[in-house]
Amino acid sequence: MALPLDPRKSPWKRGDLCTRGFRMSGFVVSCTPEFLEVRWKDCVERIPADQIHSVIRLAHGDAPSASGEKTNLETLLTLEALERIGTLARNRKFKNARLKAEADNFIRRAYAPDACYWDKENAINLTRLALEPEKVSLVFKIEERLHKVFCKNAH
Repeated sequence: MALPLDPRKSPWKRGDLCTRGFRMSGFVVSCTPEFLEVRWKDCVERIPADQIHSVIRLAHGDAPSASGEKTNLETLLTLEALERIGTLARNRKFKNARLKAEADNFIRRAYAPDACYWDKENAINLTRLALEPEKVSLVFKIEERLHKVFCKNAH
Protein backbone atom coordinates (compact mmCIF):
# COMPACT_ATOMS: atom_id res chain seq x y z
CA MET A 1 0.00 0.00 0.00
CA ALA A 2 1.41 3.39 -1.00
CA LEU A 3 1.97 5.91 1.76
CA PRO A 4 0.04 9.17 1.45
CA LEU A 5 1.99 12.26 0.40
CA ASP A 6 0.27 14.39 3.05
CA PRO A 7 2.86 14.93 5.85
CA ARG A 8 0.08 14.90 8.44
CA LYS A 9 -0.64 11.26 7.52
CA SER A 10 2.91 10.11 6.80
CA PRO A 11 5.86 11.90 8.45
CA TRP A 12 8.65 13.54 6.47
CA LYS A 13 11.70 11.35 5.88
CA ARG A 14 15.19 11.89 4.55
CA GLY A 15 15.17 11.75 0.75
CA ASP A 16 11.54 12.84 0.29
CA LEU A 17 11.17 14.97 -2.85
CA CYS A 18 9.39 18.24 -2.17
CA THR A 19 8.57 21.64 -3.63
CA ARG A 20 7.71 25.08 -2.40
CA GLY A 21 5.24 26.93 -4.57
CA PHE A 22 6.31 24.90 -7.61
CA ARG A 23 9.23 27.31 -8.10
CA MET A 24 11.82 24.74 -7.14
CA SER A 25 12.12 21.18 -5.99
CA GLY A 26 14.48 19.64 -3.46
CA PHE A 27 15.17 16.75 -1.13
CA VAL A 28 14.47 16.52 2.58
CA VAL A 29 17.81 16.24 4.38
CA SER A 30 16.52 16.19 7.93
CA CYS A 31 13.27 16.56 9.84
CA THR A 32 12.78 17.33 13.51
CA PRO A 33 9.80 18.74 15.43
CA GLU A 34 11.51 22.16 15.24
CA PHE A 35 12.42 22.31 11.52
CA LEU A 36 12.52 20.68 8.09
CA GLU A 37 15.88 20.88 6.35
CA VAL A 38 15.64 20.83 2.54
CA ARG A 39 18.42 20.67 -0.07
CA TRP A 40 17.34 22.96 -2.91
CA LYS A 41 19.38 23.34 -6.08
CA ASP A 42 21.77 25.97 -4.70
CA CYS A 43 21.49 25.69 -0.94
CA VAL A 44 20.25 23.82 2.10
CA GLU A 45 17.43 25.64 3.87
CA ARG A 46 16.27 25.05 7.44
CA ILE A 47 12.53 25.73 7.44
CA PRO A 48 11.02 26.42 10.90
CA ALA A 49 8.13 24.20 12.01
CA ASP A 50 5.61 27.03 11.69
CA GLN A 51 6.46 27.42 7.96
CA ILE A 52 6.62 23.74 6.96
CA HIS A 53 3.05 23.95 5.66
CA SER A 54 4.42 25.85 2.62
CA VAL A 55 6.38 22.76 1.52
CA ILE A 56 4.60 20.09 -0.52
CA ARG A 57 5.85 16.52 -0.75
CA LEU A 58 5.97 15.28 -4.35
CA ALA A 59 7.31 11.78 -3.66
CA HIS A 60 8.69 9.65 -0.83
CA GLY A 61 12.40 9.00 -0.38
CA ASP A 62 12.07 5.32 -1.22
CA ALA A 63 10.14 6.04 -4.43
CA PRO A 64 11.92 5.80 -7.79
CA SER A 65 13.60 9.03 -8.90
CA ALA A 66 12.80 10.72 -12.22
CA SER A 67 15.40 8.56 -13.99
CA GLY A 68 13.87 5.42 -12.48
CA GLU A 69 17.34 3.97 -11.86
CA LYS A 70 17.62 5.07 -8.22
CA THR A 71 15.33 6.03 -5.38
CA ASN A 72 15.00 9.67 -4.35
CA LEU A 73 17.10 8.93 -1.25
CA GLU A 74 19.87 7.39 -3.39
CA THR A 75 19.81 10.46 -5.61
CA LEU A 76 20.18 12.70 -2.54
CA LEU A 77 23.10 10.60 -1.30
CA THR A 78 24.75 10.90 -4.72
CA LEU A 79 24.32 14.69 -4.70
CA GLU A 80 25.84 14.91 -1.23
CA ALA A 81 28.79 12.74 -2.26
CA LEU A 82 29.41 14.84 -5.37
CA GLU A 83 29.27 18.01 -3.31
CA ARG A 84 31.85 16.58 -0.91
CA ILE A 85 34.13 15.59 -3.80
CA GLY A 86 33.77 19.09 -5.27
CA THR A 87 34.65 20.69 -1.94
CA LEU A 88 37.69 18.46 -1.51
CA ALA A 89 38.81 19.17 -5.08
CA ARG A 90 38.48 22.96 -4.61
CA ASN A 91 40.38 22.88 -1.31
CA ARG A 92 43.18 20.52 -2.36
CA LYS A 93 46.53 22.24 -2.77
CA PHE A 94 49.09 20.70 -5.13
CA LYS A 95 52.84 21.19 -4.79
CA ASN A 96 53.35 21.10 -8.55
CA ALA A 97 51.63 20.52 -11.91
CA ARG A 98 52.71 16.86 -12.04
CA LEU A 99 50.86 16.04 -8.81
CA LYS A 100 47.74 17.83 -10.06
CA ALA A 101 47.87 15.91 -13.35
CA GLU A 102 48.27 12.65 -11.40
CA ALA A 103 45.22 13.49 -9.26
CA ASP A 104 43.22 14.35 -12.39
CA ASN A 105 44.21 10.97 -13.85
CA PHE A 106 43.00 9.15 -10.72
CA ILE A 107 39.61 10.90 -11.03
CA ARG A 108 39.41 10.14 -14.76
CA ARG A 109 40.14 6.47 -14.11
CA ALA A 110 37.63 6.26 -11.24
CA TYR A 111 34.73 7.56 -13.35
CA ALA A 112 35.66 6.55 -16.92
CA PRO A 113 32.84 4.67 -18.64
CA ASP A 114 35.40 2.39 -20.29
CA ALA A 115 37.45 1.85 -17.12
CA CYS A 116 39.03 -1.52 -16.50
CA TYR A 117 37.54 -3.86 -13.90
CA TRP A 118 40.16 -2.98 -11.26
CA ASP A 119 39.57 0.76 -11.60
CA LYS A 120 35.78 0.28 -11.34
CA GLU A 121 36.16 -1.90 -8.24
CA ASN A 122 38.51 0.63 -6.64
CA ALA A 123 36.86 3.88 -7.77
CA ILE A 124 36.37 5.12 -4.21
CA ASN A 125 40.00 4.61 -3.28
CA LEU A 126 41.17 6.17 -6.57
CA THR A 127 39.05 9.23 -5.80
CA ARG A 128 40.37 9.33 -2.26
CA LEU A 129 43.93 8.98 -3.61
CA ALA A 130 43.32 12.06 -5.76
CA LEU A 131 41.67 14.18 -3.07
CA GLU A 132 42.78 12.83 0.32
CA PRO A 133 45.95 10.77 -0.30
CA GLU A 134 46.82 10.78 3.40
CA LYS A 135 43.70 8.68 4.06
CA VAL A 136 44.68 5.90 1.64
CA SER A 137 46.60 2.89 2.92
CA LEU A 138 50.14 2.21 1.81
CA VAL A 139 48.99 -1.24 0.64
CA PHE A 140 46.48 0.33 -1.78
CA LYS A 141 49.07 2.79 -3.05
CA ILE A 142 51.40 -0.13 -3.86
CA GLU A 143 48.57 -2.10 -5.49
CA GLU A 144 47.68 0.95 -7.61
CA ARG A 145 51.32 1.37 -8.75
CA LEU A 146 51.53 -2.31 -9.73
CA HIS A 147 48.20 -2.11 -11.55
CA LYS A 148 49.36 0.99 -13.39
CA VAL A 149 52.39 -0.90 -14.73
CA PHE A 150 50.29 -3.73 -16.21
CA CYS A 151 47.04 -2.02 -17.29
CA LYS A 152 46.85 -0.07 -20.55
CA ASN A 153 43.92 2.06 -19.28
CA ALA A 154 45.71 3.21 -16.12
CA HIS A 155 48.06 5.71 -17.79
